[in-house]
Formats: sequence, C-alpha cells, structure tokens
Amino acid sequence: MNLKPYLIAGLLALGAAAPASAAITYAGNFEGNDCSGGGFANCYATTKGVTNNAEAGGSPTIYKQDSGRNGDEDFGRFSSITGREFNISYSGSSNIISFVYTPGANDPEIHYFTVKQANGYALFYDLANAITSATLDLDNYFRNRGYSHITFYDTGAKAPPPPVAVPEPASLALFGAGLLGLGMVRRRKTASSI
Repeated sequence: MNLKPYLIAGLLALGAAAPASAAITYAGNFEGNDCSGGGFANCYATTKGVTNNAEAGGSPTIYKQDSGRNGDEDFGRFSSITGREFNISYSGSSNIISFVYTPGANDPEIHYFTVKQANGYALFYDLANAITSATLDLDNYFRNRGYSHITFYDTGAKAPPPPVAVPEPASLALFGAGLLGLGMVRRRKTASSI
C-alpha cells in the first residue's frame, strides 16, 4: 500500500492551517500630554488613554525616548530596562517611525505604546500578545510631520485573558486529518480481511 499520497495530503492540510494572529489596535488620538506631572514613572496606560492614577488599573511605564537618538530617555518602574532593548528609528522624509524591542530575561512585556506629537498623542495596544515591533506612518495619525516622543507600557494588572477563538483553517485541517486517519484504518482493515 502506497501511503505517499495520504502523507502528502495530510501535510498539505496541516500546512494550510494557520494559527490566529492578533494585531496591534489603534485606540485613537487623545488631546493633551500622554503623561503629565510626577514624571513618566507615574504614568499608566489603559485602552481609554494614559493617566497618572495608579488605581485606574493601567499599565505602568517601561521606557520613554524623545525624538532623535540624542533625545532624553526616561525609565519607568523596571530596573532591568537600560534602553538598549529598544531600537527606534524615524525617517523624516517618509514620516515613518518604527521600533524593535528585544527584551532581556527579566524585562517586562510591552502591551501599550504611545506616540506624542504637539498637543496630542496616539495610543496603540495589544492585550493578548506582547508587542515587540511596529512600523507606523505618522501621516495616518497626525496632521504635522515628526513626533515628540514614544512611550512604552507594561501589562499592568493581569486581567482574565479573552476567549481564544479556534481559527477555522486549523479546525478544518484537524478534522481532515482525522478523516484521513479513519480512511487509512478502514483501508488497512479491508486489505487484511482479504
């Protein structure tokens, strides 16, 4: 009995099943400063904006960097953060900002970040997955070019995770693999009865 076609079909079915992936959510633009009074270590991000109220249940600041690598850095509440974990770049000609976060063993996860410009800021978040990189065309969020600073926030208090939806291709591939296995068992049983 030649199992090669069944093996190929099974591998193709499993290869077509892709895991669900979450995306960074744009919460909107907010007026004013993303943090004011008391320094950035006293700021907390929520899906509704940034506050200085720790009791609001928000996520504390990890790190803030002003525009340009010569800009000031502000460290939040995490002593393991040195600033070297962040690679932040900005292209003035295209008005695109991007960052890559490479956390160390004791570093926190990013679940929120803000980009500040003039008298407002844009807030982004992903509550389900840690954010390790992003590229943003700032023309989509601000009228003017450039930015003042970018700030990153931790997970804060652990809320119950949202229900995980099973991606349709994965469940269909699993069902197909089961049917394929049943067919092979039935075929083997029929061949041994003869």
